[in-house]
Amino acid sequence: MIPAGIAPPARFGVGLALVAASVVVLLLVLLSPAAARAEGHEDLRATLDEVRARHDLPALWAGRFHADGRRVFAVSGVRKHGEVDPARPEDLVHIGSCTKAMTAVMIARLWTAGKLSPDTTLAECFPEVRAAEGGALATSRWGSVTIDDLLRHTSGAPANPDWWALHRAHPSDPVAARRGLLEWLLSQPRPAEPGFLYSNAGYALLGHIVESSAGKPWENLVAEEVFQPLGIGTAGFGPLPEEGRAGAWGHVVREEVTEPVRIDNPPPLGPAGRVHLSMEDWSRFVLAFTGARREGDEPRLGVSPRDWARWLAPRDGEHYAGGWGLHERAWGGGRVLSHSGSNTTWTCVAWVAPGRDFCLLGATNSGAPAAAQACDEAVSACLDPRLLPFADTAERR
Repeated sequence: MIPAGIAPPARFGVGLALVAASVVVLLLVLLSPAAARAEGHEDLRATLDEVRARHDLPALWAGRFHADGRRVFAVSGVRKHGEVDPARPEDLVHIGSCTKAMTAVMIARLWTAGKLSPDTTLAECFPEVRAAEGGALATSRWGSVTIDDLLRHTSGAPANPDWWALHRAHPSDPVAARRGLLEWLLSQPRPAEPGFLYSNAGYALLGHIVESSAGKPWENLVAEEVFQPLGIGTAGFGPLPEEGRAGAWGHVVREEVTEPVRIDNPPPLGPAGRVHLSMEDWSRFVLAFTGARREGDEPRLGVSPRDWARWLAPRDGEHYAGGWGLHERAWGGGRVLSHSGSNTTWTCVAWVAPGRDFCLLGATNSGAPAAAQACDEAVSACLDPRLLPFADTAERR
């Protein structure tokens, strides 16, 4: 049976502002009688055609990917509004805030290596940092912020600084810009009792912790520690299409007119939301969170089983950990992980059922208000067993 509600109670996005909304997706009839006579990807494409047209989007990608290699995947629409070049399965998509889980993996690697712990504080990471007026990080209210606080968005860090100002101050050095972010943070008041506040700044700081520990930019490290071990060859950073290459464009809607644009978040925001890659390669990363990748005491991506479980464990009734929203869904067999992302010109969503060894991915090359709803409907459609039967009893439950 197809579930009636897949969307998370809160949407975790990127761009320059958090998209937070309560969205409930009531699935429509997924396949017309004519489409149901076809098989596999053609059936899904028929559904994506309908969803994309109804929400007036340039293109829509969606698929269900299983750890054993089975998949159903389709794409509908065009690479660029106003042109006829069709979108392709191998096109790169921008995953926005779904980058955060990659940064969290890199932090967890440092836990396993014994270089950091969840309780390591900003003051311990950066004992030399001082505010502009001379005050030390260690003596500020921010000094006691822990890595776990940053991972769970409970540090009190503001959602966003002026990212472009940081970039202009260090136009060719995102590492220096992220150090500037840390210095800027010291000038901000910290809530006396921080609660959950979704913070791009917090994840950019996590990236800076990683690069400061290793002596290499986060951009180089994520390629070495995440992309290469998983065989991800299409990943990059910045706007789409990549300079000098054909591909899908992002789009904005201004005064009800859809416009193709080639823009992205500024480089300092990288660890919080600047990765692009193919859907195939994205699935390689997300499937690392399924149970099928666990083999005894072997580390995953350099993270021990103990640290992997600790990193993603809920805390005190909270619903976010390690770059993922935490939810309970019957179709996922209980605990599932999800995240959405947008750089304001692309929108995406990812779901993973760790106990059932599959993930759902959806993306559209638009930052329109309807884009998030379309992605939710697209990944919901991917759960239809008529498209791809579930293989075992656990998956069918």
